[in-house]
Amino acid sequence: MATAPSANPPAEQPTHIRFLVVGLCVAMAVLLYLDRYALGPIAGTILAELKIDEEQLGRAIGAFFLVYALFQVPAGWLSDKLGARRTLPLYVAAWSVATICIGLSGGLAAIAAMRMALGIAQAGAYPTAASLLKRWVPLAGRGRANSSVAMGGRAGSLLSPVLTPSLALMVASLTGWQMGSWRLVLVIYGGLGFVWAAAFWWLYRDAPRDHPWCNGSEQQLLDQPTELAETPRSSYGQFIFTMVQSPNVWLLCAFNISVNVGWIFLVTWLPRYLTTRYGTELTAVIDNKEVLAGLLTSLPALGGMIGSIMGGTATDRLVQLYGKRWGRRLPGLCAGFLVCGFYLLAARIDNVWLFVGAMIAISFTIDFGLGASWASAQDIGGRHVASVLGFGNMFGNLAAAFFSWMIGLLAKNGSWQTVLLISGGAMALNACCWLMFDASRPIEREPK
Repeated sequence: MATAPSANPPAEQPTHIRFLVVGLCVAMAVLLYLDRYALGPIAGTILAELKIDEEQLGRAIGAFFLVYALFQVPAGWLSDKLGARRTLPLYVAAWSVATICIGLSGGLAAIAAMRMALGIAQAGAYPTAASLLKRWVPLAGRGRANSSVAMGGRAGSLLSPVLTPSLALMVASLTGWQMGSWRLVLVIYGGLGFVWAAAFWWLYRDAPRDHPWCNGSEQQLLDQPTELAETPRSSYGQFIFTMVQSPNVWLLCAFNISVNVGWIFLVTWLPRYLTTRYGTELTAVIDNKEVLAGLLTSLPALGGMIGSIMGGTATDRLVQLYGKRWGRRLPGLCAGFLVCGFYLLAARIDNVWLFVGAMIAISFTIDFGLGASWASAQDIGGRHVASVLGFGNMFGNLAAAFFSWMIGLLAKNGSWQTVLLISGGAMALNACCWLMFDASRPIEREPK
């Protein structure tokens, strides 16, 4: 006898295109940081070749953060308006051109100009990524997704100090160049960005329902009608007016400022600090102290990668247990107060290996709070996540621009300990801001 067909056939298993989208964002973040911090590991070579000092290079590095900050909101608005598929490949291709041009620059003015172009192009990367992750990742996994992208950035930070001087030495060995081998390395880095931009355009769609590989079950999983109803449709001008009146937004700006001040030393000046402060100890291990300093600088980046994943998982779990307010707040509090203590300790350390250990702890702990920070912008931003994250990043990177220049000035005067103390104090302020931030209160509330 034939069996009657089941009234409830087995549900179709969701496809996994959302993981592909997260993976593309992670790869973008790797390139973002690989290009952004490529100059730090070869700073000594550039200083000697171009006959400039630390303060001058500090101004060139700081120029990046200034324009990067100022273009956060315009780039975020453009992403909200046109969608990530149109804007993100454009941003990556543009900063890849700037990276190549830095390698072709003949002096400080050209490097500063191309660093500014790099900053303009990179300004939209993270706001756009935050916006597209909200569309492609359910609330329960958003902390892990955000921290995975942050981990990609730290992977770029890890690779840059290891690869850049090593590749420069390899180029010099193969070509016989006495100077300028670092230039070809930057050209190679820029070429990788064009490959990514082409892959993203082919593989990504702005909405799950528009992706030919995303089945109905995954589209249903990613459908977020409740969240979309949080914010009524309004003009962009009305949203900006509401945004700047939100205490949460200004707290977001404050802890972006403080975390950038607490973090910028690790990713810009740490290799130079190691070669200056511990040059004799490094030379006793290997003849080329820049290569060893680059390897040691990669260790904090590795710690940051681990911290990102653990922090993202922690904030997702804490949201399930305690809600958005404390689920986002607790990782930020831990990061702020602990990093302050580590910096105060590092300022008193004379041994290079212990100092590197303190930097690893700092990087791990800062990044432990990063997933909560991104997720908080998504929680309160409604339909305009890229603009909200861009607004907070603008203030954070203005602080990074100023403090990067200030570090160069303090380094020129040999006041490295002051740099560490300021960094620690900023992270204490970061923790205080998290105490007042409430991720459960969106900028625009659902109408009654």
